[in-house]
Amino acid sequence: MSHPSVPICILASQYFGWGIYGGFGSMSRMLAESLVASGCEVEVIVPRRAGQEPREIINGVCVRSFPISRPVEAYRLIRSSRARIFHSQDPTLLTAAARAIHPGLVHLVTCRDPRDLHDWWTEFLYATPARRVITPFNYLSESGPVIAGALGRVDGVYVPAHFLRTKVQRMFRLPEPAGFMPNLIDVPASLPARADPPVFVSVARWDRRKRPELFLDLAAAFPAYQFVAVGRGSASAESSYDASLRKRYEGIPNLEMPGFINRFTEPERMHALLCRAHVFVNTAVREGLPLTFLEAAAHGCAILSAVDPDGFAGRYGVRVDDDDFAAGVRRILDAGPAARGAAARAYVLATYEKSAALAAHIREYDRHAALKHL
Repeated sequence: MSHPSVPICILASQYFGWGIYGGFGSMSRMLAESLVASGCEVEVIVPRRAGQEPREIINGVCVRSFPISRPVEAYRLIRSSRARIFHSQDPTLLTAAARAIHPGLVHLVTCRDPRDLHDWWTEFLYATPARRVITPFNYLSESGPVIAGALGRVDGVYVPAHFLRTKVQRMFRLPEPAGFMPNLIDVPASLPARADPPVFVSVARWDRRKRPELFLDLAAAFPAYQFVAVGRGSASAESSYDASLRKRYEGIPNLEMPGFINRFTEPERMHALLCRAHVFVNTAVREGLPLTFLEAAAHGCAILSAVDPDGFAGRYGVRVDDDDFAAGVRRILDAGPAARGAAARAYVLATYEKSAALAAHIREYDRHAALKHL
């Protein structure tokens, strides 16, 4: 595979390895490491999390971080970067800073989970008291006027799900819908035959917005089936929520709660789990297009979810109505999860397979670099 002809800097709010282990950080790391494997020079600039050093090399990627309390340090890192292309994994103040510091270079943004006012209100309702205090700042730094102004001046705006194209256009008053840029998903070459009884899996942070208790309740309601709830709380307040859930649901014989599985350092564990699963369950109150949907679909899992981005649950499983997940379990078993999981796998292979998705990124990088004569 070819590689971009100029150095790339990935600007991200999180990088999988420290702090929050979410989809933004996961895709930032997957993209960075894949670009390095293709022969590209890549660096990442990210706010520093607990345990993170100012500069670290991880699988060939130079990760530089700055204290969140010292944004001037972020300016210094951006100014000193060798990159000719800056690619933001969701728009942040880093996007605006890079565009202001290096106006003649290429600036691209992938809006991974753009939140309009309704989404921000949902975030506020389900947030811990500490998070509610900082929600207005998060809004301003991710969706506010400075961000809207920056997106109006960058060279390309993209989304990883088709339904987000017009949403981003509307939110940021862009002249046309955002472009589609696929996520990078590892699709196994083959899968083992699944054994009965059916296995239902959830992979999510145990935060209140994700509503893991709705999944855990299913284990008690359906003792004939197996349930595996992967995840943990992401902050101190959510850790107490996590502990209360584990105490409440311990002892259910058909329920496994293995905690957090690091998809980068122990990929075989996640692969083995998804190979067992017949149905992937998402109980969140709102989502973009979760990476976990795509990863589970790549393993042939049908999808059971109340949120239905890109019609994913409706096409490749069952969309849950009125949060009645028990009815959803019965419907998806009646419909036959194997056929819907196979269709989900075929779609992910055609749309998000890692090497093809990386090639799509590289084509855009090279196209924009040529337009700027870099």
